[in-house]
Amino acid sequence: MGKYDHLKKGYREAVSILREVPGVAEYADSAEVAIGRMITERRTELGYDLQQLADVSGVSFADVCVIEMGLTHHRAGLVVTPDALSKLFKALQIEGLRPMADEEAAAYAANEA
Repeated sequence: MGKYDHLKKGYREAVSILREVPGVAEYADSAEVAIGRMITERRTELGYDLQQLADVSGVSFADVCVIEMGLTHHRAGLVVTPDALSKLFKALQIEGLRPMADEEAAAYAANEA
């Protein structure tokens, strides 16, 4: 048993409980959260803290924080430009991601705006 296994277990239990709250599962499973998690994991792999990633990428510290938390949905009122994501992907050497939108997704986005 590792030094922090009890914390990991507690975290998993808390997440399991929170997913039962209306809206939490949808948020946790959203593209915004997945992208934030990917950026956080890659930043950690490279040994950057949040400020270092902001400095290296040219993206504001506040935007890096918002993106990593997955709060970039327009309903949250925190919109981050595609240019900021591109800068982060370049700084983190994340390649091969191409956002795709189909007609159904475009219609949904238009109705939500």
